[in-house]
Amino acid sequence: MVFINILDKWLRGLATMIVGGVATCAVAGTPLTVVTEEFAPYSYVESGEVSGYSTEVVRAALARAGIDYSIQIYPWARALQMATARPNVLIYSIVRTPQRENQFQWIAAIAPRNVYLYKLAARQDIQIHALADLKPYRIAANRGDVVEEQLHQLGLTADLSAKDVFSLQKLIAGRVDLMVATELSIEGVCQRANVSCALLERGMQMPEISGYYVAASLGTPVATVQRLRQAFVQLRNSDAMRQSADKYGVTPVK
Repeated sequence: MVFINILDKWLRGLATMIVGGVATCAVAGTPLTVVTEEFAPYSYVESGEVSGYSTEVVRAALARAGIDYSIQIYPWARALQMATARPNVLIYSIVRTPQRENQFQWIAAIAPRNVYLYKLAARQDIQIHALADLKPYRIAANRGDVVEEQLHQLGLTADLSAKDVFSLQKLIAGRVDLMVATELSIEGVCQRANVSCALLERGMQMPEISGYYVAASLGTPVATVQRLRQAFVQLRNSDAMRQSADKYGVTPVK
């Protein structure tokens, strides 16, 4: 009887090891498709490589988790569609909203978000002091971006583009009155559009929603998500996230 009990415990232990090993191999052996948008200094292409603060942090977490991956930059609407429709997709820097809460497996916050309205400095006829003042104006936003969602909730219609640089071009051409950007990202947008940021004037801050996150598609294995969550905790505890934030001039998450 004692021998049977010992054998039973040994077999259960062996089964647990096998299942755990299979799960580990499944995580390590399933490459993730990682998607984001052109959004300097958080994500951008430099010398053929996807770089930036968020990219650096995501790469570090994936390395700690031992997960194979490939990173691609797409227009935001396409990146969002991939992350909502396909398994094994990781998306960053995505804003966490109540509408998106059940569409993803949320992994970690990576940066705060402070967004402002921008206009041409020469357009002194545009005076915005409150959200109600936005009614008469055409406001540019990226298709699928949280700004589009926010403007819709405010009863406003957004003039949609695939990329921020197209919104800036519309602003310069007078096709829209306002666009939305962060203080950090607007510099990158101006650079890509070959436009001087001195032509722009920062206006009112948009209502805060949440910070920028990393999230996984619903079809991504739970084991993968758990390992990535642990990896991000380790990054914060090691101070690596703050060091990356300092490198790119980004405020780190607290």
